[in-house]
Amino acid sequence: MTYSDSEAPWVRLHTFGFAHGVPETVIGCLLVDLRGVGLDDPAATAELAGRDGKDPDVVQHVMASSMAFTRIEQIVGQAKALLDFNAGKNLALRVLIGDDTGRTRAVVVGDAVAEILTARGIPTEVEHHHLGIDVPK
Repeated sequence: MTYSDSEAPWVRLHTFGFAHGVPETVIGCLLVDLRGVGLDDPAATAELAGRDGKDPDVVQHVMASSMAFTRIEQIVGQAKALLDFNAGKNLALRVLIGDDTGRTRAVVVGDAVAEILTARGIPTEVEHHHLGIDVPK
């Protein structure tokens, strides 16, 4: 199927923090939990604490993790497989990517996945649900 023929996005990617709750899900949705998957947490590094996943130093820190590229390619592969199934029913795909707070790793990985899918001709939009929300105490 040629996804680029559509003006509407085929993939709606949402990043979030489990500490704030999971966004409402639907059937045919891919839920990705980044907690404990080998991605370095910028919040654990003093000079990066308080910064978010749009900060270039945070992006570099997360992407330097040993599992970053492997995990991103896994998510892209899972999304593509589910999208191909959904597209047969003319359904877009919703991907939820979460970490602890939704401010760092989920944002970096979500943006990377969206960039790859878009580069492969699959229109993708991203919404960062908890990017500007403080960490719950």
